[in-house]
Parts: sequence; structure tokens; C-alpha cells
Amino acid sequence: MKKIIVAMLVLVVSFGLFAAGKAESKGPEIAFSLKTITNDAFQKAIADSVEAAAKAAGAKFTLVTAGQQTAVSTQVSQVEDLIAKGVDGIVLSPMDSKAVIPVLKKAKEAGIPVVLVDQTIEDGNEDLYLSYIGTDNFNAGFVAGETLAEVLGGKGNVLIVRGANGSSAGDQRVDGFKAGIAGTAIKVVGEQPGNWANDVAMQVTENMLQANSNIQGLFTASDVMLNGILTALDNAGKTSVKILSVDGSDDVKEMIKDGEVYGSMAQFPDVMGTKAIELLMRAINGDNMSDVPKYIDSGTTCITATSL
Repeated sequence: MKKIIVAMLVLVVSFGLFAAGKAESKGPEIAFSLKTITNDAFQKAIADSVEAAAKAAGAKFTLVTAGQQTAVSTQVSQVEDLIAKGVDGIVLSPMDSKAVIPVLKKAKEAGIPVVLVDQTIEDGNEDLYLSYIGTDNFNAGFVAGETLAEVLGGKGNVLIVRGANGSSAGDQRVDGFKAGIAGTAIKVVGEQPGNWANDVAMQVTENMLQANSNIQGLFTASDVMLNGILTALDNAGKTSVKILSVDGSDDVKEMIKDGEVYGSMAQFPDVMGTKAIELLMRAINGDNMSDVPKYIDSGTTCITATSL
């Protein structure tokens, strides 16, 4: 009798595990590819948002990171692996606006829907993704430029620390900043890529200061480079430089409170992640996606000491 009971229990447990496995396999697999979440609070916030939205939608979530801010070839290889694996949908934050185009063509051929977040790809390839959800980076830079121009009284010398070469977000922010200071007496006396990394940002800031020490303002394409920039300014005895940045991270809020940074253009990663999963789930479920705009603005606002 005991043997019969044990056998029945084994069957019940086995069936339960089989049913659980079947239930788990029903959900689609959605992957998110981005550069890194290490020492980058904003990228981690996007990843957390995508993961939470995917799991809430009943999907299996897979995160792949290139590991470094400029490891473009690694990202391309990882997306190729996701396509070969047969994931159901991909959220992509492209590190380079051109390099990912061939692999996105492969995703399209494989019937895998893709949503871009934070950064987009080169114009003319809109058929390769459902939508791009992100900050209006040109406008963020433009408002930062207008703000810095106002703070400096419309005159002075400024430095620019860009993102990485090939980054659409970084390029658009800098273009917007230059448009924001246009028509003023503010002069850009130095401009170098910081590669989204503090060590590089510190080095290029030091180099620009050696060439042009008389500066009153600085614009950087991301909060993630501020520690390096501030170290370079401090080493050069520049403590009154007005700095505008982009991201609105928790770290920069403390810097603004301490007077180290004047302001930052805040982004909204929760909007990016939630909307990306919403669109992918619709596509995976076979919905008509013709009503989806190719660009969805996730919003931005300028944070300063007066707004905190």
C-alpha cells in the first residue's frame, strides 16, 4: 500500500512539474540588448523597466549587455545569437546607428519584431523596427544650451564632452546644444568624445583645459561622465564652471544639490521600457501595427537646484 501511495505521489509531482514547465513555456521570450548596466545608472534603469514590463506581460526576459560602453561588435554578435536562438521579440538600444543595420535586417527576415529604445539608427531604415522610443535628444540638448546661455549671461567660453562616436543620442544632444547657444556670444572652445566613460572623459577634459583654460561653462552628453569631468576641473582649480548634462540620474541630483553641477536634462526610462514591451506584445500577438508611430517621445525636463 505504501508503495502505491509513493508511486501516486511521484506521478502527481511529476505531472505538476510538467504542467509548470508547459505553463512557463507558453510565454514569449523577449530579449533586451544594450551596452552595459555597470556604473551606468540610466542604462540600468532602462533594463529594470524593460524586465519589469516583460514579466508583468507574462514573457520570459533575457538581458544581454555588451559589457563596455563602446563594444559595438559585441552587441552585433549578441543580437545575431538572439536571432539564431529564435527569441520572439527584441528591445534594442543600438550603440552605433550604422553598425546594427545588417543584423536588424536579419531580424526582419526571421520575423522577429524589434523596438528601439534610448538610441535610434540611421535614417532610411525605419522598416527594420516597429518604433523608436526615446528622449527627443536634440530638444534636450537645445534646452540645455538655452539654459547655460541664460546662466552665463549670453557670453563666455564652453567645452563639450560628447558621447561615443557613432552614437545617435550623443550626436543629437550636442547638435541641439549648439543650436541652443546659437545667436549668443558663447563660444565652444573645445569638443571631444568622452566615450560614456569617466576615465576617458577626465582625460579629454584635461586635454581641452590645457589648450583653453579660460572657460565658464561645460556641456556633457551624459551624467555617466560627470565624475571624470569634475575630477579634471578640480585638478585644474576650476570650481565655478557651470555644467549642464543629460540623464537626470540620482547621482547628478546630489551633485546639483552640492553645487557641483548646475543642471541636467532628465529622461524617463520607465516610459521607454513599458511602451517597448507593450508594442512587442501586440506584435507577437498578431495585432495590426500600422497605427504605431515610428518615433515616440518619452519626454524630458530640466532639473536644477530650484526644481529639486
